Amino acid sequence: MEIIGVILLIVAGICLWVWRRRQTMLTTIGSTETYTAALLEDIYRRVATAVGADALAQRCEVSGVVEMDAPLLGKVSSAMCAAYRFTINREYEETVTETDAQGKTQTKVQRGSEVIETGDVRTPFYVRDETGRILIDPDGADIEWQNTASVFEPANDPGFARRRTLGVRRTEQALPVGERVFVLGCAVDRGGRPALARGPKGEKMIISRKSERQLITDTERSARNLMIAAAICGALGVVLLVWGLLT
Repeated sequence: MEIIGVILLIVAGICLWVWRRRQTMLTTIGSTETYTAALLEDIYRRVATAVGADALAQRCEVSGVVEMDAPLLGKVSSAMCAAYRFTINREYEETVTETDAQGKTQTKVQRGSEVIETGDVRTPFYVRDETGRILIDPDGADIEWQNTASVFEPANDPGFARRRTLGVRRTEQALPVGERVFVLGCAVDRGGRPALARGPKGEKMIISRKSERQLITDTERSARNLMIAAAICGALGVVLLVWGLLT
């Protein structure tokens, strides 16, 4: 009982830690102003004229549609996008022999997979709103991806080896061109023009396919569920720990 109680208390602690991160995100989103592309351009010119463009480090939000002059093409889907990540797995089956506690052996066939290649490709893009467009540097950003491909290519001949290749599975997630996004980042100078990126101190950057309101609602729901889970796990953990110590 003591072990289960300790495990539940650890789970409660993890839930509280994640809850605190959700609360920090809510505070950041709620306290950050949403700007238009035109307004950011105006702020950039004013700062550049007054103290130099390098001094620009304004925390802000923008909303609009992903736009690119030369889009990337997804490795698996070949769809036009601003960023994508992919995984290529080899799926196989193998014959294994297991021995139980009584010394009896059992031979069975089980399936598995191994990663052959992974990648995360992203490049600067624009977000266009009704006033213009603003450059986005997605390096280091938390992106809400869209599933764009999952393809299984069966092997022509699995063979008769102990481990037999069944085929290759290729999956891909992307940020498509034309997708409406909400971006939370820091306005900085990028080659003589304003852009949203991670802050100079590594502040969190978010690129979400949800609206600001949807993102806040989902984060509030997640934080509430985490608090409930932490309370339940913590209470049960204390009860089981005390019970185990007293019995």
